[in-house]
Amino acid sequence: MVIEITTETILIFIAFVVIVFLIYKLFKFLVRASIIVVAAFVFPWVAQYLGLPLQGNIENGITFAVIGLGIFFVYEFFHFIVQFFRILAWPFRKKK
Repeated sequence: MVIEITTETILIFIAFVVIVFLIYKLFKFLVRASIIVVAAFVFPWVAQYLGLPLQGNIENGITFAVIGLGIFFVYEFFHFIVQFFRILAWPFRKKK
């Protein structure tokens, strides 16, 4: 099989790499978000087991899962902002 290297094949390859990278990042994000939601959902039962004054039921589990997911989104947003500014400030850093 002979493949001609043209601008079209180069663009297709670049698009392929970008899409694989984005899907990988999205999968990592979804797995981390799922772990946070499960941990936050289980928290009321763990707190009740430890003797904290919190009732372990489905309603509290869902509430804590939503709060945990919201905190995770806020963290990811600020993490993105910090990384963005680090990239922007890269040329201005002092050399060691």
